[in-house]
Amino acid sequence: MPTRLDDKDHAIIRLLERDSRTPLKALAAAVGLSTSTVHDRVQRLERDGVIRAFTIDVGDAGHGTQAYFFVKTLASSCASVAPRLRHIPELVRCDSVAGDIDLVLFVRAVDSPRVQQIRDEIAATEGVEELVTAPCLTRRF
Repeated sequence: MPTRLDDKDHAIIRLLERDSRTPLKALAAAVGLSTSTVHDRVQRLERDGVIRAFTIDVGDAGHGTQAYFFVKTLASSCASVAPRLRHIPELVRCDSVAGDIDLVLFVRAVDSPRVQQIRDEIAATEGVEELVTAPCLTRRF
């Protein structure tokens, strides 16, 4: 049975998305609950798989170029293309989406030539029909 989230759970999640190191006491003050209640909620969210990891965001450090790739796959190939791309270390995110494209990929690479290499590798992947690259210019938030 899926975990039912209330407004307090959503508020805790939003705060942790902004800064996963936010102390429980600060979370509790922000959402109007006791520290022990917030601790219990965070543990439940982890146990139920709502929170899968507490991560870091390295921003642009060491990653001079970031880009999105919009991938259209051949009919019924979407589910098989994503696993074929998992080995690319710079691939941060792969989302299946609805619409004219099937996958949106986000990469952080050391430079533009590496983005080009990644692009070539994705384009050569079995099941990829079309590929559009959109280099990131400025991160707004």
